[in-house]
Amino acid sequence: MNYHSGLTGLNDHELLSKFFSYQFKSNKKHRLELEALFWGAFPTLADYKNAHEWQKSKFMEDIDQSFVQLMVGIEIGQRIAKTSRPLMGKVFSSRQVGENLISEFRNDQQENLCLICLDVKHRILSQQVVFKGTLTTCPVHPREIFALALEQHAESILVAHNHPSGVVEPSKNDIAFTKRLNQCGQLLGINLLDSFIIGQRDYLSLREANLIDAVS
Repeated sequence: MNYHSGLTGLNDHELLSKFFSYQFKSNKKHRLELEALFWGAFPTLADYKNAHEWQKSKFMEDIDQSFVQLMVGIEIGQRIAKTSRPLMGKVFSSRQVGENLISEFRNDQQENLCLICLDVKHRILSQQVVFKGTLTTCPVHPREIFALALEQHAESILVAHNHPSGVVEPSKNDIAFTKRLNQCGQLLGINLLDSFIIGQRDYLSLREANLIDAVS
């Protein structure tokens, strides 16, 4: 049995019911009481996600200890969702990175700026979305980029941002930002290997397009 595919087909209420059913197989009444308590405090999972920590803590006070396991499971799930997923173990080519980034960002309706930090052997130290913008802008400053790169002890970096329009032609702001990033990297000794623009089905490598060298 494929438990993962079976769980993804359940709605929120069914999923919570399944969780408690494993704990209270012989006590359906208690299970239903616990479910009612949770949904009474948080009518939807979105309400739980957006609740303040003090609200969650208050809910945990003086209630059935069975909720402790549930809250631990939810916290683990949230941390997994926030964990950066490296594209690959090592960067070998712009094409390799670009194609993976298309898969990751092609359907995003906001501009995202992604930073990939690499060591001296071009192994990925970290990958994370560092800024989310509006439909047309992604405000960012090189100092924030390099502060993160310095934390990772990166020898070089890759940056990428998506164009929700799907068009990968660089704007004047894209080229100006790349120029500033490249210059700052040279001063700090952190090499900007490449900068990508991600569309729906294709990508643009500013390095391959000779735009990084042209603006250096």
